[in-house]
Amino acid sequence: MLTAEDAIKYSATGPLLRASGIPYDVRRAEPYSIYDRFEFTVCIRQNGDIYDRLMVRFDEIRQSIRIIQQAARQIPEGPVMALKPVYQVRVPPARRMAGWKVQRRTWFLHHLERQTQPLRYHVRAPSFINLTAFGPMAVGQKVADVVGILGSIDIVLGEVDR
Repeated sequence: MLTAEDAIKYSATGPLLRASGIPYDVRRAEPYSIYDRFEFTVCIRQNGDIYDRLMVRFDEIRQSIRIIQQAARQIPEGPVMALKPVYQVRVPPARRMAGWKVQRRTWFLHHLERQTQPLRYHVRAPSFINLTAFGPMAVGQKVADVVGILGSIDIVLGEVDR
């Protein structure tokens, strides 16, 4: 189990955080793109155990379908652009900037430092951060349970490795 206090202490994000009873979703707290147009529920559970982490993901699938249905209804009539336009990265004049972006598992923090050209770019990857709670959750558990705990965190080893 991961209590709400421990989830905050270990900086948990996404389903790991919401399964512990913390109703934080970046799309709701700091809407970006067109998320402010959609009605959806922030999925939370209260126990912070493996089952709740799984159920939060199932609940989020239902909410994602709800968002897709709303988005499909809002597509305007008219021609469809067949080719993607070419984008060039333009960095704002600020020396440092940070932003959030929701990805498959949770949100990423993007941090850019620059002078005249981008100098340093850092991404706060959720798999690495959520893995910090694994050790305390696994202490005192059976080996078979440890596999389930790790699976319920839903890490991507490529993110953790870098």
